[in-house]
Amino acid sequence: MSSDNNTQSQNAQGQNAQSQVGHRQGWGIGLVLLVLGAGIIFGTFSVSALPGQDSLGPRLFPALIGGGLVLLGLAHFRLRANTLEGHADVGHWPSLLWMVLGLVIGVVMYKPLGFIPAALVIFVLTARGFASRWDWRHVFVGLLIALIAFFGFTKGLGLNLPIGILSSFSS
Repeated sequence: MSSDNNTQSQNAQGQNAQSQVGHRQGWGIGLVLLVLGAGIIFGTFSVSALPGQDSLGPRLFPALIGGGLVLLGLAHFRLRANTLEGHADVGHWPSLLWMVLGLVIGVVMYKPLGFIPAALVIFVLTARGFASRWDWRHVFVGLLIALIAFFGFTKGLGLNLPIGILSSFSS
């Protein structure tokens, strides 16, 4: 009987510790969303409109995305504040870190290496964050999406995206 009580006590302590970790991770996810959104909004002020563009210019969509991330971060904080203690999910930090790493490396690579390699890295590392293992299909699909986005923006919308290291292949 005593060993059953000890086992139950240890299980309760383990679940409580796991709940506290999950609760902290939930706040961390909200903070990451909030900081990322604020960074995107701040970065939109460095983008200038080209002559002939209307007043919205190229700032509209990044500002909307940044604002959406800020709202998601705030909503996440509210959700976590209303979560009953002991019912918080644990989350998965490695997945979040893969996705944040992809965004950070993509932003750093954007100007020197160009849009296509940066978008490819963002897609592959985000896919790695969602998937359980590495897969070459992530690279293929990421490259396909990056090429469609690049040509859609440059040829379809007439925007200039950095070509970077691929400039030797362009005519």
